[in-house]
Amino acid sequence: MSPAALGVAGATVVAAGWVGFATGPGDDEARAAAENQAASARQAGPADVAPAALSVPDGATDVSPEGPVTVTAPPGERVGAVELAYRTESVPGVFSADRRTWSSCGPLRAGVSYELSAVTLNAAGRTGLQESEFSTGRPNDPLKIALIAPGDGAVVGVGQPVVLSFARPIAPRARESIERALTVASDPPQPGRWSWLSASRVDYRPQSFWRPGTRVSVRMELNGLGDGYGHYVAADHGVSFTVSRDQETTIDLKTHEAAVRRSGQVVRTFAVTGGMPGLDTWGGTFAVIDKSPDVRMDSRTAGLGDAYDIPDVKWDVHITYSGTYVHSAPWSVYAQGVRNVSHGCVGASPVNAEWFFANTLPGDVVRVINSPRQVSPGNGFADWQESWSHWLAGSATS
Repeated sequence: MSPAALGVAGATVVAAGWVGFATGPGDDEARAAAENQAASARQAGPADVAPAALSVPDGATDVSPEGPVTVTAPPGERVGAVELAYRTESVPGVFSADRRTWSSCGPLRAGVSYELSAVTLNAAGRTGLQESEFSTGRPNDPLKIALIAPGDGAVVGVGQPVVLSFARPIAPRARESIERALTVASDPPQPGRWSWLSASRVDYRPQSFWRPGTRVSVRMELNGLGDGYGHYVAADHGVSFTVSRDQETTIDLKTHEAAVRRSGQVVRTFAVTGGMPGLDTWGGTFAVIDKSPDVRMDSRTAGLGDAYDIPDVKWDVHITYSGTYVHSAPWSVYAQGVRNVSHGCVGASPVNAEWFFANTLPGDVVRVINSPRQVSPGNGFADWQESWSHWLAGSATS
């Protein structure tokens, strides 16, 4: 890791293990020299060199994972080498320009034990050693994850975003650290970016729809990261998923027809009815959230009073959090292909709805056109409502 990557100009960086000098072509030699300093200090026993001051004393418990941990050399001395590690996992850090201090970079893991060792040097080259073992605390009220989508091992459509929702809002000052802890690797590689859709939700999508057959791996190294309000995550997370075939469905509210395309070729068309005037179906580009063979649809959950309460609506493909589905609507077959009569969902005949249900995956693209209102990106998985430039502007690392 370079000093520039850490946002520190001209600093000395600890990338792993014992590092006493700036990283570069001579890293191995620098590490060996630093390890020799520590070994020599241990063998020499008490010395005239005063030990460093550690911000975390030996035996400390319930240390905040948010850090930083600091090492400060006494006057007239400098910090020669520092190691801060959990098992074999070393914590990176930076030296000050005068090498009087060393500070860890990034959060620590929650609920684990760390070993800290620091070597100090005086002008004559004599060494002093200070060591500490401490444990970080587990939060009594952690920052919880409300949703990670898709699930691990999922097979999805080409429009599937990666969704990370927290149970609490994240302060603006804390979002960059969280975003930098999130990594996405795709095979084949495709450009993509994280973007904050709200104070509690950050999504990742590629610039264009995923290529069919893409394998995606997501790492969320969130353990110890905070929301900026005193709560922090207590575990890392990760998912892997596979992108299936390219299926995109266009629902035209003007012609009252749905057309399903695979790799650009129409494989089925069928008649539909959308939301009646005043209850128009949301327009826009969606990725399917999920699907269910039966859903109870109660108008009270949509703020429509007692208009309806149907316990077992069949063949439901979910496209907005506000309650929009493509589903079986035998009661409106008379209007399908003719006019819009629903309370906002897209209704199809039982045969067509069952076919669409059976042939749709989470993440498949659904476009609703000729609607007088447009869905917001956070109402479901409508990330594709954003232009690429607007999407990039939502990143905390821009």
